Order: sequence, then C-alpha cells, then structure tokens
Amino acid sequence: MGKISDISALPDDAEYVFESCVDNSIVQKTRRRTVISLKYSKFRSIEIARRKKDRSKTSTFRSSELAAIVPSGAKYSFDLIAFVGRKCYLEGCTLKSVNAEIEKRKGLSPIPASSLYDIQRKFLFYLGELHRRATPEIEAFLRKRGNVTWLIDGTIEPGSPVFFGVKEAQAGIFLKGWKIPTENEEDISKCLLEAADLYGKPDEILHDLSERMINSCEAALPDCPHRVCHYHLCGDLGRDLYDAPQKMLNKRIRAIKLQPYLKNQRSSQTQRIRGQIRDGNARLILKDLLSGNTTDFEFTDVLAREILLGLHSWMLDYANDGRRQGFPFDPYLLYFHRRIAKINAVAKSLIARDNSISKLPRVFYGFSERLEKYLADPVVDTAANLYEKAFDIFRRIREVLRMDAKGPSPMRDSYELTSRGRKDVRESLNDLMEQFGKSGRNCSSSEELALYNIALSHVGKYRQYLFRGDEEKNAGASFVRTTNAIESHWGSGKRLRRQTHGRMKLARDFFALPAEYMLIPNLNNPVYVELVFGSLEKLPEKLAEAGKTSGSYSSWCKRQHPLNTGRLPIKTIRSEAFIDDLIELF
Repeated sequence: MGKISDISALPDDAEYVFESCVDNSIVQKTRRRTVISLKYSKFRSIEIARRKKDRSKTSTFRSSELAAIVPSGAKYSFDLIAFVGRKCYLEGCTLKSVNAEIEKRKGLSPIPASSLYDIQRKFLFYLGELHRRATPEIEAFLRKRGNVTWLIDGTIEPGSPVFFGVKEAQAGIFLKGWKIPTENEEDISKCLLEAADLYGKPDEILHDLSERMINSCEAALPDCPHRVCHYHLCGDLGRDLYDAPQKMLNKRIRAIKLQPYLKNQRSSQTQRIRGQIRDGNARLILKDLLSGNTTDFEFTDVLAREILLGLHSWMLDYANDGRRQGFPFDPYLLYFHRRIAKINAVAKSLIARDNSISKLPRVFYGFSERLEKYLADPVVDTAANLYEKAFDIFRRIREVLRMDAKGPSPMRDSYELTSRGRKDVRESLNDLMEQFGKSGRNCSSSEELALYNIALSHVGKYRQYLFRGDEEKNAGASFVRTTNAIESHWGSGKRLRRQTHGRMKLARDFFALPAEYMLIPNLNNPVYVELVFGSLEKLPEKLAEAGKTSGSYSSWCKRQHPLNTGRLPIKTIRSEAFIDDLIELF
C-alpha cells in the first residue's frame, strides 16, 4: 500500500480548466502550464483568458481561482513560495534541506536548486508588496498610539552596498529599507523624505554620531527633532578615554611577555600532572575538595599544581567581570590587570604559609615573582592608574546618563526614560561637566587633564543632540534613547544568513539580497503580523493578494544592484579585453 500523500495526490496527467465568467466577452487566448503546489500537488492547468467584445477595451480577464493559487505565468504556487520563504529566511534552512523536506513531507518531486533560489527571492518580492499595501494601516496605528520615534541606521559588509533602514522604536516595526551605494547625505536625505511621504513626519529621529546622519536629517526634515544615540555616545567616549592607557598597558604586557610565560607554565604543569597520574602516583582531588565531596586528604605535589592551575583559570576568566556590553563598557584589559593584582596577593599569602608539611613546588615561587615583577613595573603602574581614572570618569558619566547595564541583553536595551527622567539627566550632566571642568583646572597631571578634556569635548560636541528640550510635554510617556533596536535588527538578518550557509563574510549576500530582505525580522513582531497578515497562517493567500498589484518580477530583479556613480560592474572590469577596449574607445 502506498503512502497516504501519494494516494491523495492528484494524478500526474490531471488537467483542470480555469476560465473567468465575464458577460459579453470572447476568448482572447488559452494557456497551458504545469503547476506545482503543496496543497494540490502537481497538475496541468488550462487557463482561458477572455476580453470584452468591444475591442476598444483591451482589458484581459483571467481566472481569479487560478490567480489565487499561482502567480501569472509561473509554475510554483503561492503556498510553496510561502513555505520556502519561511524556511529559508525565518528558520535559516538551506535550499537543500528545504528540498528534502518538500520531497519527504509534501510528496513532491525534487525541485531544481535554481528554481528554489528563484522561489525564495519571489517571497521577498511579494513580501515587499504586502508591506507597501499595508502602509496606510501601519501609519494609522502609529499615529493613534502617538510619540513616533524613528531609529535610522545603515549596515554594510566590506565592498558591498549599504542597507539603510528606518525602524519605529516603540512598536519595533521596520518601516522601510533601501540599498544605497554608500552612506552619503544625498541618498540618506532621499530615503528620509520617502519614508516621511509614506508614514508622515515622526516626532523624533534617533541616529548614531555620524555627521552624515546629522546633516541628512537637517536637510530632509529640518522641522523634525533629531537626537544622537546615548549608547553610541558612551561607546565613542569610552574608546577615546581608554585609548592612551589601553595602549600603554597592552604594550608593556607584550614587552614583559607575561602572557606567553603564563601559557607555557600552564602547559608544562598540565603535562607534569598528566605524567604523575599516568604513573599511578597521584589523582586529581581539587574539584572534589571544592565541592565538599572529600574531607580526608593529604597535601600532595599534584594538589599544589592543581591549585596553581586554578589560580591561572580564575585570572584568565576576567571577562566574567563584565556586564555583557562589550568594549569599552567592559574594559577587559583593566579587568585582567585587576585579577593579576588579586592573584598575586593570593600567591604571596600561600607562599607565606608554606612549611615543611605542605611544601609548595618551586613553580609557585616563579609564578609569584613574575606577577610581582609585572605589578612593580613603573610603566604598568602609571598605565593602570590612568586606566582606573579613565574608568572612573566613564563610570560617572554613564551613571548620570543612566546607561548602566540592564537585563540579560544590555546591548539591545533601548534605555527608555520618562520626560521627567530626561530633564533630571540633562541637569545632572550639566553639573557633572562643571565638576570635570574644575577638576581639570586643578589637576597637575597632563595625562589626567587629557581625560577630562576628552569627556568635556565629547559631551560639548553632542550636547544639543542629546535631549529634545520639551520634557514638560507627555510627562508620563517613555522615550527611547538608543538605536540598539535597529542594530539588533541588522544583527538578526546577518545571523540568519550565516546560519544558512555558514560563511562569516556576507559581501556576496549583500550584493544579491534585495532591500526587502530586511523586512524579514518584522515577521517575528506580533504587532506587525497582526496589522499586515492577521496571522502567518494566512501568508499564502496574502501573497496571492500582493500578486495582483506587485508588477513585474523581472523588472524588480533588475533594480537590485545599485552601483556607485561612475563605477562599472565587476563583470565588465574583469573582461580580458577591458583595457584594450577602453584604450580603443578613448
């Protein structure tokens, strides 16, 4: 007995006639084609197109029933397009695995890889049309909710066009995306104007510290308040504050060759322990001792070396002191230095307790001497003190701006504040800058003075773009202060591509993918799904609706490769006769 899917499938030679019922019309043409669908399997369609007898009216009437199943002139149905699109772009499946699933679960013959590639691009084509059709509903929703904040940003891979986008902060809806040759003011301004035509002017725009972003906002939407991302400001400030001490400390660590010494010591001690265990002279007990599973033991040479490796492990786990925000919010080199100082104190304490009963191996003394030599180095001491001062200045600014890590994913946090909170932050920041000004005038160290000047310079440069100045309005509302949401949007799209093909570099993807690809994360947004689809289960029929107004797929494909002005396509440049042709043309 065959599979149920095989039994229920239509016969391979099944043919169905699709004809529109239009009064006072005549047959214009008849088209035959094979249609492959997940719901209807494989069948032959005979579509009879009709037109009015009055030849002055050239409108062609096609079967609405067939149009709801498959795009005009196409072979693969809307439900297959929806299935492939969701598998490839939402779940990160490869075309090969998608094909296998279609064959296994849906009972269809394998689809050529080139056709699957075309199908997944058609998914983006129709998704873009659906998004455009839903623009009035999205705009009405945002206006009704109020306090519309745009997050604008661009992302790029080396040698590829820029994906530029606008995302609404509160609803988390990606409103519009573009592919532009470079992140330049002219193209960004055009994008902002187009978005404003579609969704109206926002109440506020948030962007990074780029002058191009600032100039583009002022050129395109001069009456719209625009602000810089507080997270970007802190990141830029922290990098500049840490630059001098980071370089000093890192250079000295390399000169002393501390890390190679520690690495060699771990390797040699591991080999020493393995040899003693292999000879049957000892066993590992430190883990059991720390967990309380063993109380009766004898202090052995192996245990001492285990303790030494334990000190190494704790010292190298310095990244755990961070708050998952990355550099410069987490200055890992400073954390490493602090742990060296802590371990050195512990090692000296253990050596001081050494006696004839629990004799420490000589390697302990060498370990302590090397750490002591590092900490006693005058350059290391100067660099570490300067690093601590930079860390303190950065910490105080972050506390005033209320940019301390929150939750398990601080790099994605919007760090919202109420209007009252924004007013308090602005006043506290002004007071802190006055304190820094006084401290800078009173300090005797030129290096420390440079740190204060860096803080004053950064805050002074962007002060006018930090707050709106209308904190009394919408007193109970919360306002987003970072562009982390759109940064996460880019990251989500890139992560899916890497998951799909396993390549770290995405330049090829960025060349091939259309701007509509960045709409994909919207499908994980329940608000967006409700507005545009109702539910993702209705995706095939929604794609069919989009097919009525989407226009030509081939024309859409030709628009997906923006070039920098005046630059030739790579294919033309790589032609063997390119130089000769160029000289002859000249």
